[in-house]
Amino acid sequence: MDYFDYSYKHNYIEFSSNIYRVSTYHYNWHAETEIFILLKGSVEMSCNGEIFTLKPLDVVIISPQVGHATLALEEDAIAFVIHVGNEFYQQYDPDFGTYQFVLRSDDSTRHNEFFTTLRHHAAMTMLLIIKGESPVHRMWIEHHYLALAGDVFREFDPIKRVHENARPGDIKPASFDNMIAYIDEHYEQKIELEDIAKIGGYNVAYTSQFFKRQMGISFVEYVLRLRIRDATVRLASTDEAVARIASDCGFADVKAFNVAFKKHFNMTPTEYRKQVKGIGRKTILQDWKEIISVDNQDVLDVLHSFLSYEDDSRAKSELEFMSQKLEALKEKLADVVKDL
Repeated sequence: MDYFDYSYKHNYIEFSSNIYRVSTYHYNWHAETEIFILLKGSVEMSCNGEIFTLKPLDVVIISPQVGHATLALEEDAIAFVIHVGNEFYQQYDPDFGTYQFVLRSDDSTRHNEFFTTLRHHAAMTMLLIIKGESPVHRMWIEHHYLALAGDVFREFDPIKRVHENARPGDIKPASFDNMIAYIDEHYEQKIELEDIAKIGGYNVAYTSQFFKRQMGISFVEYVLRLRIRDATVRLASTDEAVARIASDCGFADVKAFNVAFKKHFNMTPTEYRKQVKGIGRKTILQDWKEIISVDNQDVLDVLHSFLSYEDDSRAKSELEFMSQKLEALKEKLADVVKDL
């Protein structure tokens, strides 16, 4: 295995995971529960209509059918993602496919027991799977995966809900997948909301509301960000003229491109190109993700740092035991002094 990118399937256990460098806008809307762990850097996430900033070690757990997007705020932002298929949780709760939830850490919860334990089990699954496929490794992979999945189920159970405006079309991903696939394939061209509504089988007003609810942004903004995402990759990895990039990515002209780009990045496309070229950034994409090599020592160090929580727990237990012994000794000493 050369990269942190794998899928695991054995009996009723099935999940996939990868570690990648977060870069320009990346949108997701899928049928799996996503567990997102930020290993390095700072990332802006748009999720379920809310926009927030993630710091290193932050965790976000997102139910199926909740649109979400990430944008790196630093050059070396790296994320660890695990996708759990719907079928896994539906074995325990047949209604799981109708739920929506978002669970995330912040400054006050980042290091609590749940998120610390989750990072431990996630790291163990990854580190074990890159070691090989022996029966013992598979047993331990499944041990840590089931512990992680069980903890996640326990935490989202109190906050899960069926969307108040849900209707049968909302809980079936096929229609929205088709709409997103069409936009992803044709964003360089002129696209109208009416075209997307026809693909999904909805009226225009409902499509607009549905899109905003699922993706957290409007249809127009989604198309714009896809164009900017493409443009940032071309600016960083080619020497094409800015005007050519603007045209190829679907902008009316270079002026419109400059205005949109500066709005999102607070700099012009030329300034952005100079910045990323200056630090030697190269972009290798797999579904708009730059997958990290298993030889990346920084990532390995972070994953190994997640393994120590059990030692911390043991130390805490030993400290409590010693404190109890000390209190007992104090009581005995007090009795001796009293007798004297």
